Amino acid sequence: MEVNGRIAKSQYRKDFLSRTRKPKVPVMPIITKGPLRGFYAPDYNGGSIVNLLSSLIHAKGGISPHSELGSLSAASLASSERIVYLCVDGLGLHQLKKFVESGGGQSFFAGREYQTISTVFPATTAAAVTCFSTGVTPAEHAIPGWFVHLQDVGVVTAILPGTTRTGMPVFPEDHDLSAYLKIPSYVETVKAKTVLVHPSHLLESKFTNACTRWQKKRGHTSLLELEQQIVGFANEAEPGLAFAYWPDYDMLCHEAGCFADRTVNHLAEIDKVLGRIAGQIEGTGTTLIVTADHGLVDVPAENLVRMSDIPGFMDSLTIIPSGDARHVSCFVKPYKVRAFLDIVSKKLYRACMCIAREDLVASGVYGPGKQHPALLNRIGDYVLLARNGWGFDHALAGSGPSDLIGNHGGMSEDEMLVPLFVVKAG
Repeated sequence: MEVNGRIAKSQYRKDFLSRTRKPKVPVMPIITKGPLRGFYAPDYNGGSIVNLLSSLIHAKGGISPHSELGSLSAASLASSERIVYLCVDGLGLHQLKKFVESGGGQSFFAGREYQTISTVFPATTAAAVTCFSTGVTPAEHAIPGWFVHLQDVGVVTAILPGTTRTGMPVFPEDHDLSAYLKIPSYVETVKAKTVLVHPSHLLESKFTNACTRWQKKRGHTSLLELEQQIVGFANEAEPGLAFAYWPDYDMLCHEAGCFADRTVNHLAEIDKVLGRIAGQIEGTGTTLIVTADHGLVDVPAENLVRMSDIPGFMDSLTIIPSGDARHVSCFVKPYKVRAFLDIVSKKLYRACMCIAREDLVASGVYGPGKQHPALLNRIGDYVLLARNGWGFDHALAGSGPSDLIGNHGGMSEDEMLVPLFVVKAG
């Protein structure tokens, strides 16, 4: 059915919902027993962004010990001279479905087949983008949240910008962050040219330089420039692998909410740009892959628990909590463990599940691979996993309350499932 030469919106919605490709292994089965009962685990057995990176790395002659994505093998990409994978920060599958069901996505999303894969745990940019940049799991890179406890430095840092909770730089300018973090990279084993297409203000950040080893770096300051960089890469003669990143959708989800007009309008602009890119790279021998690092969930203000307001809670900790709004690492004073657990069971039982570090690590949610020596020191003695509709504000006492509406970092289906679009080389 067509309306004015275009497929009707209702048909787009039906097409989108019918185009999901089911992986051979169910993505993220709900956990039915044990301390994580009711949550969803990443599917590192061929159904996660880690496995996607393994396929891409192998396709370009590199080495990764992780299994390939079950629905996109390296062999299936053999004819692709160039591959560009774009991470739209924050674009969870449930958000995209609602966007398309409301009539959006007619330039790209609604008319194309997609696959469902999982992100990593925690479902947060710092952990997932480090995976996109290197191909390693959170167990291997030890970046377990936006806010990370650096035990040997004695601070909790926002790891990507490299600042304390009060906004001060953690390390001096001449500090070798790469030598400190010791993040391995399988991407750097790729035999073809590698290109990072990043927001210009992040392109030469200390963290970007510390955790990524790209042969070429190219910046952008708008969706138009992102489009130009991807199309330019697609038209180059040399074979290669490029990682492109767009952060603004996630920012709007945080600030306005996942389904606010501003957020939805921005996703519509992304859809238009992707439609143009797909058309312009046709015939270039380039495969375009579009996915995300995590989804978000809106948390009502009344369900955003300010931890400094809970009597006795902060006093039971050795340092301010780390992690994200929907997964919180708590480092507990040994003589306050009983008091801490009592507070959680009485004051926070509706908001979260509390799990000991040993149980969380043993569950495998941080992924396979050689465990980074700093991992255990960066995960709290106890981790609070937010239940549906809840979140945590663990800022310093005296600072203003969090005004973020969209939040993530937890282990719900909406945070963990992301779409995967593959536009094969032609």
